[in-house]
Formats: sequence, C-alpha cells, structure tokens
Amino acid sequence: MRLLSIGKNLTAGTETIVYTVPQGYSATWDLLYAHNAGSGTKHLSVDWYDSSAATHIAVLEQYSFASKAYFQFSGNGSGVVLEEGDQIHMTPEAGSSFGVICTLKLERTI
Repeated sequence: MRLLSIGKNLTAGTETIVYTVPQGYSATWDLLYAHNAGSGTKHLSVDWYDSSAATHIAVLEQYSFASKAYFQFSGNGSGVVLEEGDQIHMTPEAGSSFGVICTLKLERTI
C-alpha cells in the first residue's frame, strides 16, 4: 500500500480530472478537502467516473460554499474504492477559486 495526496487549484468553470487510477492498481479514496478561496458563495461538483460502467456518480452536486468555507470528507480507512481507469472529476462554478486535496491509498493489483 502507498499513500498518495493530490492537490490542485481548479480552473473556474472547467471540469478537471483530478486523478486517474493507473493500470495495475486499485485505490481507496479516503480524503477530500475542498476550499472556496475566493469571495462570494460559489458551488463545486465532484464525481467519480466508474470506467467499468462508463458512468459518472455524483459525490457532490453543485454544493454551495460560502467565501473561505471548506468541505471535508474522510473515510477513516474505509473510503470509496476505485479500480484501474476510474477517475475523480471536479467542476467549480465560473468565476470561482477552489483548491482541493485528495488522499488515496494505492494497492497494486497485478
């Protein structure tokens, strides 16, 4: 097992693929920290792309954040299990300024 944290400043109004599970691995998505660093209330959508089903599953759908507010979920060791090719996508509202951190536990499957 290997812990991995990914941090990104998201581009406003644009869907960003924050992470793709590499071939030969599975991952447990254990932490999401999202922060509205801008002024004014803005929303953020977060989804899991399940590559085996070719579908997006909403984790947060246009979740509103007041200025300087944050959101955190932690699986405490039992988060969302992602298989190879699965992705984490995030789309912030136009004109927003969001920073995010995701922590995953990577496991080699082959």
